[in-house]
Amino acid sequence: MTDTFITPPVNKLSDKQRKRIQTRHKVSVERYGYQPKALYCSSREIQEIRFKALTDILPKAMKLRKEIWSLLDVGCGFADFSVYLERLGYFPDYCGIDVSPSMVMGAKSMHPQLEISEGELADFTFQKGQFDYVMLSGALNEVVETENEGTAEQQGEYAKSVIQNMYNFCSKGVAFNLLNKQNAWVKTRPDLQSFMAEDMVTFC
Repeated sequence: MTDTFITPPVNKLSDKQRKRIQTRHKVSVERYGYQPKALYCSSREIQEIRFKALTDILPKAMKLRKEIWSLLDVGCGFADFSVYLERLGYFPDYCGIDVSPSMVMGAKSMHPQLEISEGELADFTFQKGQFDYVMLSGALNEVVETENEGTAEQQGEYAKSVIQNMYNFCSKGVAFNLLNKQNAWVKTRPDLQSFMAEDMVTFC
């Protein structure tokens, strides 16, 4: 039935921006290999601090072990989150997506048993509520230029459209992280997308 599908959002990466992100990731993978640093994360420990915050929304692992449940990992990188979840005793029906071919190739080579696809969230026509949980870590930290987002006043609209679709595609919970606009280091990086925490809580 057509009413079970969600129309992808208007905000999509421009061809120029998509190519720039893919090229930057390709160079990063060539430099660091399949490691967190290639994902612009300083260490595995820092990466897993972020993962811990995401998993805080999940029920206890023993409870979910008795159920079949699904998780969509948006901007999955090398699918490191799936490894972290398994170590904690979580075994979801995992689906990962990433706009970078280099990341997808790495994820597939290390985790051939997982469903990993190339593209941004707007490229997919998932069903409403198709996944129990939808999560994202670090994939919205970059200022992007979309067809509708060319001025400073519009920056952040792409990230919000991604978050809105994350809610559309989940049935139980959404978890993601963003950069804090009030952080001193973030203020020195105009290339990074940041938000006021209270504004994003209101938006959500």
